[in-house]
Amino acid sequence: MVIFNDVKNKKEVIDKLINDDNSQNKIKHKWAKIIAFFSIVAIAFGGLNDTIDAVDKIYNITLSQFTDIPSHNKLSKIYVRASEELLDDTFGAPSYIKKTTSGDFIKYYKDKRFILSSVTRDGAIVAFLVFPKNNFIPNTSEHAGGDNLLFTPFSSKESVTDIRVNASRSVSYYIEENPVGEFSNLYSSIAGYSEFLMPLDQEKQKLFYRLSEALVIGDNVSELVVNLRNKVIPNFYGYSIEGLNDLESAILTLTEYRLMMK
Repeated sequence: MVIFNDVKNKKEVIDKLINDDNSQNKIKHKWAKIIAFFSIVAIAFGGLNDTIDAVDKIYNITLSQFTDIPSHNKLSKIYVRASEELLDDTFGAPSYIKKTTSGDFIKYYKDKRFILSSVTRDGAIVAFLVFPKNNFIPNTSEHAGGDNLLFTPFSSKESVTDIRVNASRSVSYYIEENPVGEFSNLYSSIAGYSEFLMPLDQEKQKLFYRLSEALVIGDNVSELVVNLRNKVIPNFYGYSIEGLNDLESAILTLTEYRLMMK
């Protein structure tokens, strides 16, 4: 029967996930006992339908605990121009809210493996940024930087149309806009580097401060931009129909990250 096959397939997925790491034998035995317990109880008191429900619940919990699949699924639902209600439906209530000088709202949503900041206007998402935590690799195939976006320097991406940089004791970041990507006719690709996970190291501090000062003074920054883009790898990305307008306010800072991780 199809329903029996579904239960069997989900149990096979769970077994594979747990078996992928031999060091997790204790976890394997624990989850095997839990699966057996729920199955016996469900069969004894409710029959086949309850057994399927129990396996479904264990399947979803296991995916959440041992894989990145739920996080990837959440991100795949979010896109520019979608209703802002999609954010609450996907992530629940925002963890942090700000308002820009232009009146747009910036809302931060927390997942186990990333933080997402969104800029919304008139009920729609006009831009969003994704800040992956350590060891999480989001799907960036639609971005101008492709699958290697978070593994290669900014210089691997061409056709930059705009950049912004800030360097101070409280907030330091670099962000750029690229007019290419899978949906470039609908919105731009955004990539950047922020110290949301840890303070800038000495080399990055020099690169950021020099470029920031040159922009303020009005000097030619071409060489400084090239130098920074050659040496720094993005640690966040996103998409926007507003260019970099208001996106600077949506960049996650180290202080904000620590506050949301309390």
